[in-house]
Amino acid sequence: MNNVSKEKVISDARENFERTIKSDAFLITTHTRTKNEKDERVYDMKHDVVRVEYPNSDIISSFNSTVKQLGVILEPAPVVVIPPEIKEKRRPLKIGIMSHFNRFASSYSPAQAFKRQITMLQDAGHEVVAFVMQGSTVELGCETRDVVVKFKRIKNVVSDGAKTEMADVLRREIDSSFDIMITHDLFLDDCITYRKAIEECGVAVKWLHFARSGLSHQLDKFGEDARYVYLNYADTAHFARNLGVEQKDVRTIFNDKEPSIFFNWDKITTMIASKMKLWDKDVVQVYPICTSRMSAKQIKEVLRVFSTLKRLGKSVGLVIANSNGRRRVEQINEEIQFAKELGLVHGEDFVFTSLLATDEFDTLSEVSQSVVSELFQISNLFVFPTCAEVGSNILLEASLGKNLLVLNADLPNLFDFTKDGNTLSFPFTSGKSLHYHGKTQEVYEKLAKEIIGQLNSNKADKQFRHVWRNHNFKSIYKNMYEPVLYEGLVDTIIKEKDEK
Repeated sequence: MNNVSKEKVISDARENFERTIKSDAFLITTHTRTKNEKDERVYDMKHDVVRVEYPNSDIISSFNSTVKQLGVILEPAPVVVIPPEIKEKRRPLKIGIMSHFNRFASSYSPAQAFKRQITMLQDAGHEVVAFVMQGSTVELGCETRDVVVKFKRIKNVVSDGAKTEMADVLRREIDSSFDIMITHDLFLDDCITYRKAIEECGVAVKWLHFARSGLSHQLDKFGEDARYVYLNYADTAHFARNLGVEQKDVRTIFNDKEPSIFFNWDKITTMIASKMKLWDKDVVQVYPICTSRMSAKQIKEVLRVFSTLKRLGKSVGLVIANSNGRRRVEQINEEIQFAKELGLVHGEDFVFTSLLATDEFDTLSEVSQSVVSELFQISNLFVFPTCAEVGSNILLEASLGKNLLVLNADLPNLFDFTKDGNTLSFPFTSGKSLHYHGKTQEVYEKLAKEIIGQLNSNKADKQFRHVWRNHNFKSIYKNMYEPVLYEGLVDTIIKEKDEK
């Protein structure tokens, strides 16, 4: 224990700090400081490790070394088990999904995840059967059996009668046609009876047990042949340890977040996003125009900007939400040919919504205001080269969608509705002549690079596109569900194929 004055401590600290700055290094020291009982002006200092100077370039390894000197044991990095990607087509599976939920309240996150999981698996072609609580009348969009035993659940107490009844239910309901049984949140303390019933039922089926809540204490596992699904990679070691299983028995499947469901999209919005694969696009714009006014709205300038963005390596999606398309087929074909010469592909890089019309999707004449609004919300760019405008509605709508605005510098009234510094401007038309076409490709590249820089600095938009790209139904199923669902079933499926 060292007794030093307060002034001495401050002086030493200042000297060490100045020396650190000059030497381009840092110091690590740990200590406790208490006032001396006899003299409050004196501090008792206790150093737990010797003061050591490390170079700044070695901060990570030096910090780890110091932590070890203190006797702190860091938890090892999780051993993530990722089943191999399914590269060849598999037959659809029959999947049972079971929950203990009494009600499927919209405010209860696991219940909504249960519903979305059914929709996603059905979209992938699988047959789904839901096992729900006795007496439940919930509509889930698939075959539903209200067979899960209902009884008074008590934390960490096994109800022998309910366990026996539940085991009989599982033996009766799960026949050899089922490939997989999925459960949700049976890790809760008051679900121990269900876990014991599953362990003792002896049904020969593959089990996947989803933990949708954190597991912070020791718990009994479900049986020897089960697989357990957690919602993140980082905590799989902790989860496996508390469950008493090896990490090789734990799989990771992230929560899905399908925008069409979360935002309650119109079916036409969903169709357009799916046709264009908008979740995979770096740059997305909707351009609502009347087909008869394509010249005034300067659609060619928008196409030039998007072709330049594509040339610079960005994936693009331009949705031209056009009305009166049935009367202007020739003009539409001319613009498509112009875009093709620029290197854009219709239906992939851009699309006229009138050409997506089917008996199910009536887009030939127009798309609704609600569809336009939803498309603005998932766009991040609005190139607006119009040369004829009075009080633009779509400029305001694009602003509400938080799109980056690129406005025609030669039409001053557009800037009546913007704040300085919030938009990009570009002289899409000459101040002297609306027919001026003297711009070179280098000028468009300069604009495109500025757009890319602005979009790259928008972290919120980049995170939105990351989630949309990786957590939509198609991505989550293909990258996370499919490998886990078919894991261990490959030999069985190959055998079935050989027998046929």
